[in-house]
Amino acid sequence: MKYIYTFILLLFTSHTVMAANITARLSHNPVSLDESFHLIYEADSSVDGDPDFSVLTKDFEILSSSQSTNMRSVNGSWSLKKSWDLSLISKQAGIFTIPSVHFGKDSSPAVRVTVKPSTSNNMQGTSGKDAYFIEVATDRKTAWVQSEIIYTIRFFTSVNINRPTLSEPETSDPDAIIEQLGQVASYQKLVNGMPYSVSELRFAVYPQHSGTLTFKPILFEGRLPGARSNSLFDQFMQPGTIKRIRSKSVSVKVKPRPASIAANEWLPVENLSIEEEWSEDITQLRTGEPVTRTLTIKAEGLTAEQLNDIEFAEINGVKQYPDKAVTENQPKRDGITGVKQIKVAMIPSQEGKFVIPEISIPWWNTRTGKQEHVHLPETIIEATGMASTAQVPPIEMLTPQSQSDRQPGKSSEQTTAVNNDTIIEPGYWPWISLALAVGWITTTLLFFSNNRSHRAAKKPAMLPPILPLQNAVDKACASGDAIKTKDALLEWAAARWPEQSITSLADIANASPAELSTQITALNSTLYSPHADNWEPKALRSAFNAFISQKSKTVKKQDSILEPLYKT
Repeated sequence: MKYIYTFILLLFTSHTVMAANITARLSHNPVSLDESFHLIYEADSSVDGDPDFSVLTKDFEILSSSQSTNMRSVNGSWSLKKSWDLSLISKQAGIFTIPSVHFGKDSSPAVRVTVKPSTSNNMQGTSGKDAYFIEVATDRKTAWVQSEIIYTIRFFTSVNINRPTLSEPETSDPDAIIEQLGQVASYQKLVNGMPYSVSELRFAVYPQHSGTLTFKPILFEGRLPGARSNSLFDQFMQPGTIKRIRSKSVSVKVKPRPASIAANEWLPVENLSIEEEWSEDITQLRTGEPVTRTLTIKAEGLTAEQLNDIEFAEINGVKQYPDKAVTENQPKRDGITGVKQIKVAMIPSQEGKFVIPEISIPWWNTRTGKQEHVHLPETIIEATGMASTAQVPPIEMLTPQSQSDRQPGKSSEQTTAVNNDTIIEPGYWPWISLALAVGWITTTLLFFSNNRSHRAAKKPAMLPPILPLQNAVDKACASGDAIKTKDALLEWAAARWPEQSITSLADIANASPAELSTQITALNSTLYSPHADNWEPKALRSAFNAFISQKSKTVKKQDSILEPLYKT
């Protein structure tokens, strides 16, 4: 039994001897808030496992970490030394106990550190003056909800700073839209007689809620090269101390939308304009041939995505096929100009003059605080049919002149007497008249025959542009309206397969591939069966777009006078 106790005692003694001796020390103490310091762990032998530094993240941020191993000989005996160097920065001021860190079964001692608050919002340079600081400002103290606010960040420095970084702007409104305005602008400026290098960055901010909009402090981080740290294991082996500064916080009062303004009419901008352009002379349009109307809306102080769509009123005798809007944001130093362009294919279906109604867009003038309207006046377009044919002269005009015309010297009585008393041979004039009459009749018949053939050859030009029809199907599916989807599909299919007689959804299903056919059949059942309700708009939309995408890759586009509008 005593051997067992001896064995256990030897095991315990062996474990005690083999346990690593771990020490922990700080590069300096106390430390300042927003200033980095180093925490160094050292072990005189191999540790039981990898360290778990996650316990430090409660009160500190780990900026970097490194590890090294050294072997050294003392009086002929070799010893192992392992080191871990952590660069930390405190999250707040106060007195903290850095907890024990576990290295497997081994552990380090706890360490106390004092973190002093910063003397100001700007970290002080070693000379006693502000070697670097941040300015933040907004272009206004009050704004309207969803309107533009320009937020400017300026970083001033009189010393060289390695690897400077700035945090992204954040506001108290989680839904606020923040867009950067261009790149960083760099310039020089004197402040209290001291030259500074200035880096300026601007942002356009669009609050989505009324109330007080608070811009959170901007955090700057950089390595100050003047001071050398006590550790050899800094990130990338660079000397110096990582320091941080925070800007002040600024606020803007955001006013709500006036109760008298409808939500769909709320457009807070500094200026709004609309203009149109036509691809053809609108006074000389042809029936059945398309003309493209391009509308361009420009909003100063608003993104293009915030602009509303235009509703087009129906026009008797003119079919309209609006395309998807194209948007663009044009950033400048003083804000964003949102541009929205809409192309509409218009096809007169009959002759005559047609009035394109006026377009009026309400907007809120953020400069005057009043509602205004931008107008695009009504336009008149004129369409004509086929060119009119030449009139065929009456056959009577082609008969030979009478004797009185050829012999003006004789009186009408003499002529009558001759006609009554004398039988005059007709000669060759009747035959010439007959030949001319037959020729005119033949020419007329050939003209109308060719005209019908020409109209038949041009029949494809009567088809509407298919791209807007595809967009109409996609939009109808997205809205989930089964009836609108059916109507849009029928119009699209008639243009897609003009050689077939498409009159129902069943016809479209028969002409479509399996996946699209299945979804169209489900839509048909939903519309006409009182017990069926298995139509899925998303599935039909996906199958339709997949078919369109596949056809655009595999089918050779046929020539058409409607290019580039008439595409498959």
